[in-house]
Parts: sequence; C-alpha cells; structure tokens
Amino acid sequence: MIRKTLDCLYSFCGVLACISLFATAAIILAQIIGRMLGILIPSSDEFAGFAMGAATFLGLAYTLRADGHIRVNLFTQKLSPSVRRPVEICVLIIGVAVMSYFTWYNASLTYSSYEFNDVSAGLIPVALWIPQSVMTFGTLLMTVALLDELILTIRGRPTTYSQVDNNILQAE
Repeated sequence: MIRKTLDCLYSFCGVLACISLFATAAIILAQIIGRMLGILIPSSDEFAGFAMGAATFLGLAYTLRADGHIRVNLFTQKLSPSVRRPVEICVLIIGVAVMSYFTWYNASLTYSSYEFNDVSAGLIPVALWIPQSVMTFGTLLMTVALLDELILTIRGRPTTYSQVDNNILQAE
C-alpha cells in the first residue's frame, strides 16, 4: 500500500513538473510574441522562473525513480554485488543526509518569507513563500525517495535505478 502510494506521488509530481515545464515554455513564448506586438506582459520573467523552479524540484524524485539523474557507474559497475551493496548504502545515507539538510534549509527559508511577508520585486508582487513552498515540497519528496531507495537496499532488494541500469545493459 505504501509502495503504491509513493509511486503514485512520484508520478504525480513528475506530471506536475512536466506541466510546469510547458508553462515555462508558454510564458516565454507569450513574452516573445508580446514583444513583437509591443505588448508588455507584467512579471513574465518571474513567473517563468517560478515555473522552471517548480519543474526542477517537483521532478527530482520522479527522475531518481526513472534513473534520469546523471550517475557515474564506472566505479560501481566494476564492483562485485557483495561490495556494491554496502557502497550503495553509504552513498544513499549521504544522499539522505544532504537532502534532509537542504529540505530543512528550504523549509526555514520558506517560513521566514512567510513570516516577513516577502514579495517578489516584479510588477506583480507574489508572496515568495508560495514558489518557495513548491521547492521545499520537491526537496522533501526527493529526501523521501532517497530514504525509500535506502530502505529497499538495506532489505536486500535492488534499487530502482540499478534495475533500469540492468535493463539498459541487457539491451546493449
């Protein structure tokens, strides 16, 4: 049940990241057309930046599960499975620690922006805690995804990304 819920959450955030990417492209396209027609679209740069940030951070966990992050396998592919597993566990522990700190820092930043009523500097003032909360949620979900992979690895199951690697190697 938890596995299915997490997979649905990762996929849903992947879809939201895709929508945010399309929103970024649409805003930039509207800005280009607007400039050609002499029409100013207020704060379009900021909104495109907010959408790009949402696409980046909401897509982190989904990309990890789909093995889309750049990894250097030159070292790990040479290791025997009995040595590779402890190395993967150490790397995942470091990843969880780093992402936990990043999530905590983002949450602190978001709370400070909310507390001080920080707004963007554009023509349309936007409360900064809104786009920052999307970033915080994305880093939180990435932390959960790394923790998920760590638990799978400790239990002796292959990580999701290593299964994708094996499928690619078999195809080659």
